[in-house]
Amino acid sequence: MPKFATIIFLALISSGAVAQKPSGSLEKLGLKNILSDISYIPPKSFTSLDYTGSDSVSFYGRRTATVHGFYISQTEVTNTEYRGFVYYVRDSIAHKILSHFRNGTNNIDWSQRIDWNNSLLDALMISPEERIFGRKEIDPVKIVYEIDFFGKKELLSVYPDTLVWLRDNTFTYGESLTKKYFSPGSYDNYPVVGINLKQAMAFCRWKTEQVTKALKGEAADSLKMLVRLPSGAEWESAAFEEKDTVNLSSGSKQCNCNSGTMTDRHGLKTKGFEDDGYLYTAPIRSFPPGPNGLYDMKGNVAEWTSTGRDEIMNVEMKPEKLKTSFIVKGGGWNSTAFYLQAGVCQFFAVDAAHSFVGFRYVVHVFKK
Repeated sequence: MPKFATIIFLALISSGAVAQKPSGSLEKLGLKNILSDISYIPPKSFTSLDYTGSDSVSFYGRRTATVHGFYISQTEVTNTEYRGFVYYVRDSIAHKILSHFRNGTNNIDWSQRIDWNNSLLDALMISPEERIFGRKEIDPVKIVYEIDFFGKKELLSVYPDTLVWLRDNTFTYGESLTKKYFSPGSYDNYPVVGINLKQAMAFCRWKTEQVTKALKGEAADSLKMLVRLPSGAEWESAAFEEKDTVNLSSGSKQCNCNSGTMTDRHGLKTKGFEDDGYLYTAPIRSFPPGPNGLYDMKGNVAEWTSTGRDEIMNVEMKPEKLKTSFIVKGGGWNSTAFYLQAGVCQFFAVDAAHSFVGFRYVVHVFKK
């Protein structure tokens, strides 16, 4: 079984959660060894959805939001982290096909070696007529994981959509990124992209299982953990104290984040992609952190939240609508200054995947 890096954060926002600040209390709870690279965001009431400027979908108004204190991961989920999830799903399917179970149970025996040449695993492979030089390779579409999407069970392919680099852009290097960006190697420490909302939710479900297994001793007996995506208000609360480093009206070459081109009021270019040092995504921690110790809350990749579009719009909210389009926050490597504002929302369909959208996540800790 592969080893997994555990970079999680706690969002303690319900009455059943263990409301602890980052101190020796985490050690008492037995969580110190499985929590790393996190920052505590104190409880606050603030003016949410506040921004300067407008675009074609800014049909939402500012309001007061109240969010309880929570912990947040300092970086976006990386290719390495998400690849650990994909490998887990791939290997678990293979073990089940090969009947690698512990004695008399349905629990996988991870100590057994997977023989990828075993003919039983041909069901996971690309069909013979589609193979390159007859070489057996796993079909990414067949690496599937079950999620509960608002009460509906779904089997979901978890492999990132690597073709986003070709669909989103006309880069001369798009084909290279399609082949190499998610593969082990040069881009390990970059944020994962090509992930839709359901895939981000699937990662969170898997992370719940992994973090729960990491609990030891008294903590394992007394605590329950749940990993999930942040709500729009939680995300904005974490980014609330970050100051705009780019003048929204005139543009600026003072680049403290990874973002797109900008122009001044006369239409003259004041910043290009190359001015911040990156033509597309940047490795995590490439720019200084904000006041809460968080990296890339502005730019690099925009981030999925669990809040539906219609939850903040002045429209009649219907259950079926709430499950079709969700808020993405923070702006990406191709965003103008407007979308870098914490109060601004972008909206994407649940199945949409892009080269400029990734995610980070929260963990509830409950007393059993």
